Amino acid sequence: MENIFEPILDDNEKVIKVFKPNKFMMYFKDMFATVASFLGMYLVLLICLIGATLDDPSAFPPLWKTILVSLAIFVVIVGVVLLLEWLFLHLYYKNVFYGYTNKRIVIRKGIFGVDYKALDIKMIGASDVNVSLLDKIMKRNTGTIQYGSMASPINGTTPVGNFVIANIEDPYNVYKEIKSYISHSVEDATPATETAPAKKPVAKKPATKKTVKKD
Repeated sequence: MENIFEPILDDNEKVIKVFKPNKFMMYFKDMFATVASFLGMYLVLLICLIGATLDDPSAFPPLWKTILVSLAIFVVIVGVVLLLEWLFLHLYYKNVFYGYTNKRIVIRKGIFGVDYKALDIKMIGASDVNVSLLDKIMKRNTGTIQYGSMASPINGTTPVGNFVIANIEDPYNVYKEIKSYISHSVEDATPATETAPAKKPVAKKPATKKTVKKD
């Protein structure tokens, strides 16, 4: 998988490690968010329909029929949306890779095309590990790692930044691994300062007393 980032590598740059997101969690989180959004809109619409039906029963079908018809429409719409989303996620998963080199954090992703994002190790100003409620509930040992810089800071705990390693397995150990490598890289890049050898103290000669000879 190291060759995945070959098109953007600089001279003397080598890939240390490459990661893939957990496929199940990536699909589950996206589809769960879609269903939750549509369900919220459906409940609001259903409450409005029930209220209108109760206010003027003659203008609407029976209440039970209104609920069944609206529910059937909701299921069909959500089913079509989830199918399309699954297709897009399938294409996206094939293209998404995370990794780090001896110089940068690198991300490869895309659906119909491929995009690369990179963050120089020296520019990293903040990092964060986020294990969401869904990660804990599903017990897949997954989470998200975020990296920020002065130009692209981290916004709270929601992974909305450009440098996000999402749905990665064993996130805390991956975070420690990358942090440890970055720390060693920074230390190795820091030039050692030469210290001048300490001067040996010069021993003073004991003062000699002059004797004056009297006639």
